Amino acid sequence: MQLNSTAQQFKGLRMQFGFQGNIPERFFNSSIPKFNDKNGGFGIHLQPKWFFKSKHAIGVNLEYALVVEDYQSDAIGAFNIVSFCPTYSYYFSNKKVRPFVGFAAGAYSVIYFNPAINIGIKPLIGINLFNYAEISLEYNLILNHIHIDPKVMGTFDNYYIGAKASVSLGILKR
Repeated sequence: MQLNSTAQQFKGLRMQFGFQGNIPERFFNSSIPKFNDKNGGFGIHLQPKWFFKSKHAIGVNLEYALVVEDYQSDAIGAFNIVSFCPTYSYYFSNKKVRPFVGFAAGAYSVIYFNPAINIGIKPLIGINLFNYAEISLEYNLILNHIHIDPKVMGTFDNYYIGAKASVSLGILKR
């Protein structure tokens, strides 16, 4: 058994899936009360990722996120967001623990709100563990203005930050 990973181990197609917790805005904005989970929530994701070189990967992130509104009353609502984003990731090493950065851009849909299809971006940072798991932080920003009636529901400021944990399974190796 070889103790040092080689670049060859990281080439090929992998399928990632996992869960995310969305970090509430109050952690970044002290003017929001402690009990307000605005922009918090959870989600699930699936991402086929192709390592075309040992440190470079492209993929397609398919994601569902439930994002909590800015509290207006005791009835707390949430936004259901589905996204489809092509991604690029750069891995800084070929070791068994590999930090990475990435970027994605694609289509976001906030279900039951207009416009139905929105353009969004997603810069991300993370760490790959033994090529079987990834932990990442992803800033999801919807660039379009979502039409929300403030008399009916609070807002979420068109962004959410997801803290993700993924399992990665090899499908094809080169």
